[in-house]
Amino acid sequence: MPSLVQASSGLQRVQMGPDPRTRTRSVPMQVLSLGFSRTGTSSMQAALEILGYGPVTHGREIIFNILELEMVGEGLRAKYAPDTARCKSFDREEFDQLIGDYRAVTDGPFCHFGPELMAAYPEAKVILVERDEDSWFESYRNTVCTIPFRRRVQDRVVNFLNPDIGRQRRASDAMFGAVFGASTQQEMIAHSREIYRQHYLEIRKTARPGQVLEYKLGSGWEPLCKFLGKPVPAVPFPRKNDSAAFQGKITSYRSLFLMRALEKVAIGLAGAVAFVVAIKAVELGSSLDNFTF
Repeated sequence: MPSLVQASSGLQRVQMGPDPRTRTRSVPMQVLSLGFSRTGTSSMQAALEILGYGPVTHGREIIFNILELEMVGEGLRAKYAPDTARCKSFDREEFDQLIGDYRAVTDGPFCHFGPELMAAYPEAKVILVERDEDSWFESYRNTVCTIPFRRRVQDRVVNFLNPDIGRQRRASDAMFGAVFGASTQQEMIAHSREIYRQHYLEIRKTARPGQVLEYKLGSGWEPLCKFLGKPVPAVPFPRKNDSAAFQGKITSYRSLFLMRALEKVAIGLAGAVAFVVAIKAVELGSSLDNFTF
């Protein structure tokens, strides 16, 4: 499990960041790894970076940038709930703004734009990793499904005391809500299997013959390198971010969220006490100035 110090470095990055709509593409998009979250996306990110496709975007790259989260949420609403959308469906212009500094994509939320990304970057190679549905569901339910739609008292306190974290959480909830048609964790879990199946059907229906590598977890370097035309590296295929590690990260971040909120309370109380002491000191000083023998 990561330490609170490690988690703190991530929490400190919760920020508005630059407006993504002002950016353009700086490097070519070469690989779209469109497997659903919890299908080895962290391992595939590491593998693609070893093969020279870095930087590779992953859900971790966007989660702390509020403006990017909000923009992605708008795009997902335009796709999954167009009646509630405030923008047009995303195409190459929006993707260049959001992920223009990346040569490859993996994980959510961008995997949910699979057909749109394939249309925007027809020159990119497509990798699709699919796990057995039951094992995927068990992993997804116990990890990703615990992130959005948190309504406990401590979560509400954190959101209230730290507006940036509250805004980040609302943006995250909007993304998951659009994809899963959900407003609670229970609804998200109930819809997950069907959304998982639809995801793979949609991408396979969209793909051109020979465009997609159906990669099996545990297959190692050979099929991936053959598909991409790369030599096999002299290092083991990476294995990253299993369920226990993922849950450890989430637990650490939540602890930091609560600690930062409590710090704000403590600082506020200290400031209030200092203000009262200062006023009393001024009043006492004024009384002494007016005191005569």
